[in-house]
Amino acid sequence: MTYCLAINTNEGLVFCSDSRTNAGFDNISTYTKMHSFVWPQDRFMVLLAAGNLATTQSVIKRLNADIDKSLQPNLRTVA
Repeated sequence: MTYCLAINTNEGLVFCSDSRTNAGFDNISTYTKMHSFVWPQDRFMVLLAAGNLATTQSVIKRLNADIDKSLQPNLRTVA
């Protein structure tokens, strides 16, 4: 089971997630389920992933590639 949580407090935002993945009875490993994209003084985005690990990895790879190639729009340029 995956746990991801975001809380809006008076002090700011809090993001939490677990990092355990389970690919069977005896195959337990870790992979971060919280990914942050930060551009100081501009914007930030936190992606909390719960679900298929391959899909999560594919989405993160695509988001980073779009930013690196300066494709329009991307997380850094979208309004």
